[in-house]
Amino acid sequence: MPLTREDMDRPELSVIVPVRNEAPYIGVVLEQLLGQSLEPSRYEILVVDGLSTDRTREIVATFMSDHPNIRLLDNPAGLSGCARNVGVEHARTPNVLFVDGHCRIRSRDMLAAVVKAFANGALCISRPQPLIDEDVSRFQAAAAAARTSWLGHHTGSQIYTADDHLCSPLSAGCGYTRNLYRELGGIDESFDAGEDLEFNLRVHQRGIYAHHSHDFEVGYYPRSSCRALFRQLYRYGNGRARMTRKHPRQFSPLSVAVMLLVLWILLMPLAVPFWEPALRLWAMPTILYATGIAALAGWLSLRRGVSWPLTVAAFLASHFGGGLGYLSGLVGGPRWSHSPGPVLAGSDDATKSDPRSV
Repeated sequence: MPLTREDMDRPELSVIVPVRNEAPYIGVVLEQLLGQSLEPSRYEILVVDGLSTDRTREIVATFMSDHPNIRLLDNPAGLSGCARNVGVEHARTPNVLFVDGHCRIRSRDMLAAVVKAFANGALCISRPQPLIDEDVSRFQAAAAAARTSWLGHHTGSQIYTADDHLCSPLSAGCGYTRNLYRELGGIDESFDAGEDLEFNLRVHQRGIYAHHSHDFEVGYYPRSSCRALFRQLYRYGNGRARMTRKHPRQFSPLSVAVMLLVLWILLMPLAVPFWEPALRLWAMPTILYATGIAALAGWLSLRRGVSWPLTVAAFLASHFGGGLGYLSGLVGGPRWSHSPGPVLAGSDDATKSDPRSV
């Protein structure tokens, strides 16, 4: 018997999917969510759209006609953090899970595992978020190799850790009881990037540990170009710096180190005409950095069959994007916003941007 809207009176989990211009991916994501082993009456899917200009809304509407557990909500602000708050506000269940509109759900039992975790007392769940490296472009494969290496992501991050354990929700928290989310005030909508990191910090400060499990795993597509990767890491760096400004005790030595290295490489040569030793001071760390990146990229190209030049480019885009973004966030500079219109009141700038590159 097909599911009716009357069957949806008491769902247990709200899957909130923030989207904007996700036409190439949203259909696949919805198919994977609808193909879960969890009975459809036990979960709802809230697609929160941020003023898409492609066929995203049309595709979602097609699914809604046959699946009453899907709802389409509007997110006029266009930002992912705002979409999360809209979704939680309209959720009809005690637990919420966030799933992006451009990912790949690895298991048909993922939602059932999430529901079970909440039923067993979890207040927060955390998941592995590996980068997809099959059926992608050569640059995406190289970016996945670089980003998952020890020089490619923040130390202590849980996003590439697949074993089951309790952990800090800081890096990979993705699901919460609705009461906890609302008690903490939801996402800070003045953040354009790093909003999930800042919210998870507040969860961590409450003394709550996340249930991390490979059963919750969701794969993500790497950025498709060097420019898109630079922009992604710039925004991440900017968000992390803004989090430091809001929570000064959350100073990030690694982010500062990357920022200083980037500034050293870019600015020290400007001092050479005025101070001759500047060239020697610039050369040693720059050569060491370049040699390390080249060697690691070479090792990754042999081990994973990726392009060496593209892997080098991915490392450079990640480090220089993250370093310059962190600097911009510290001084209140431009964020390279995803917002389709003016940035929300209370923000540091009024940057506009085109829809995000995937």
